[in-house]
Amino acid sequence: MGTVYFSFKTALCLYVVYFVCAYNIADENQLHTALFTNYNNELRAGDDRNFPLNVSMTFYLKAIKEFVEATSKLSVNGVFQITWRDERLSWNPAMHQNILQTMVPQNKIWLPTMIISNPFKEAHGLGSDLVKAFLFPDGSLVWIIMQSFEVICDANVKYYPFDKQFCSIRFGTYSFDRNWLNITFPNSKIDMLHYEENGLWEIENTAAYSTAEYGPVEVVYELYMKRRSTYYVASLLVPMTFVAVLQSFVFVLPNESGERIGFSVTMLLASVVFLTLIQEKLPESSEPSISILGYLLLGYITLGGIQTLAVILSSYLFIQTKPVPKWLKIISCQELNKVEEIPPRKKSEENSIEELNDDSLKEKYEVCWRKISRSFDRVCFISSLIVFAIQISIYIGMVYR
Repeated sequence: MGTVYFSFKTALCLYVVYFVCAYNIADENQLHTALFTNYNNELRAGDDRNFPLNVSMTFYLKAIKEFVEATSKLSVNGVFQITWRDERLSWNPAMHQNILQTMVPQNKIWLPTMIISNPFKEAHGLGSDLVKAFLFPDGSLVWIIMQSFEVICDANVKYYPFDKQFCSIRFGTYSFDRNWLNITFPNSKIDMLHYEENGLWEIENTAAYSTAEYGPVEVVYELYMKRRSTYYVASLLVPMTFVAVLQSFVFVLPNESGERIGFSVTMLLASVVFLTLIQEKLPESSEPSISILGYLLLGYITLGGIQTLAVILSSYLFIQTKPVPKWLKIISCQELNKVEEIPPRKKSEENSIEELNDDSLKEKYEVCWRKISRSFDRVCFISSLIVFAIQISIYIGMVYR
């Protein structure tokens, strides 16, 4: 009994498989001939011309290839799945060997043609002659397109490298307006199921919608991206700040070393190199805003230039031997007042300076000028550190506000 039951079950399965799936290429060719006889792919799909054709679109983002802020270029790889119904291509499976699905070249059918609206170079449409569409008995078509897109995305680098960017990929149906096409989205966001994470950009949010305020329908896919800033902090921001702060320590070097001006100029040039590196990465425009990091580095360079001038002035004071002004003596060299209380000898005004050039007094002046130079260095050193701390605090406050 068990053997008979098994044989009957096997026979039933073979019967179902034969009558449901048993068709050959001749049957499919006959179906295509029947479908495309008198078919005009220049006419929009949809029997009722009083209503727009419903077109469903899903965009699967595969990867962000690159985003170049300097040129406003965004490159992405993605897959479109577009679905609509063309009643002219429907058939009865029972009359065609139970064929439930076939594939048709895209150049043989009507397509909801869409052209990219914000191309980086030349505008192009969706699809390729290598792509085919899936066709089902009720006339439903599923058009799946894998393509790379390069679009314009103006970067807002105000908070670089802690910036967030908003980019959109736009497509226009310039051959059809909203009275002809009704584009719908199964999901109001971009599908991230097959997305490969980018090492530089993190996608925080996405959106998908269509607009048709004026004439043609425009399909918009939006990306909200956040830069992964760890690399820039470690390789740019920290070294740049370290070099700027290190320049302040030029005032700790003794004047006798003879290396103060050389050290200061070298650190200043290092800051200029960092500014050049930042300029290469950022767009050459003033809109929507200039990077705060550029202003920070400009502040570093400005303060570095002032420090260099202060070092030159300190060196100049250090080698002076002429009489010290009274207001400076009060600050640093009060012992000179006692020396100069000796009444001067009566001579003409032209010879008064020569009288003061006594070896002992000259040595006193020299020691006093060196004290003034050291005091000036201490004030400049502390002031520089305070200014640097204020600059970096303002930058961090503006970035993380």
